[in-house]
Amino acid sequence: MHTNATRSTPEATWPHFELRHLEPALGAEVLGLDLSQPVSDAVFTDIERAWHAHGLLLFREQSIDDLQQVAFAARFGELAHTLKPYEGAKVHPALMFVTNEKKDGHYVGALPDGEMYFHSDMCYREYPLSASMLYAMALPPAGGNTVFAGMYAAYEALPSELAQQIEGRLAMNSYEPGYGASNVRMRIETPATEHTLSFAHPVVRTHPAGGRKALYVNRLMTEYIVGIARSESDALLKTLFEHQEQPRFQYEHRWQLGDLLVWDNRCTLHARRDFPPTHLRKMRRVAVRGERPV
Repeated sequence: MHTNATRSTPEATWPHFELRHLEPALGAEVLGLDLSQPVSDAVFTDIERAWHAHGLLLFREQSIDDLQQVAFAARFGELAHTLKPYEGAKVHPALMFVTNEKKDGHYVGALPDGEMYFHSDMCYREYPLSASMLYAMALPPAGGNTVFAGMYAAYEALPSELAQQIEGRLAMNSYEPGYGASNVRMRIETPATEHTLSFAHPVVRTHPAGGRKALYVNRLMTEYIVGIARSESDALLKTLFEHQEQPRFQYEHRWQLGDLLVWDNRCTLHARRDFPPTHLRKMRRVAVRGERPV
């Protein structure tokens, strides 16, 4: 697992830009594009194709404003509005800051500090996010790296017996800051709505572009596997979490100012390293609404 892009030989199949692998399991760095300029349909087609192939794209040394990022994210699909009226929503309802910045004693954004376990964004909703896009605006002198894990590779490396055990299973994903949901019965008996903060999705999901299978559980938000005893579910999830978090499936990103990352929540997980709360860390996020997992 590396913390910077591997200086590998660029792939030769991308006529509009250079593309370099970050890690075998996921990720590529796109070179030669200035996202402050309009992106043609032909160029974006290649960007999207590369994104589907690698799950995570890195664009370094970008200088883009709020609405330029919103416009680029919108090329990936329907924008997802934030769940709360964060300060960024004054500019656009899909924009928010992931930051520990405060104004008048209140945080201006979300997820201000601390470590975060591996997760897939909004997997507790019926329609989770497909794309998430972060742009680095201010960084602490150390810490705050984002670690990504490739769930295609994790699924394909499962022992055959374990793969058979989870085939066709659903898992309940729930939103509780830092924990799984605390009231299992309530989540089983309460009808799901558009605003429900828990939802059961396939343990193994199939990507709509290409049909590859990915492991779709995570330590932060997956609470239990539906239809089996809780003790059996806990043991099975522990095995899956330990498997999917192996370093061989990871890429750890050490942020630089002007970095823009866009990742596919349908086939990747991400986590955040801790950082000193006395230093400002500010990321601008825009996200894209996805389809219901199958």
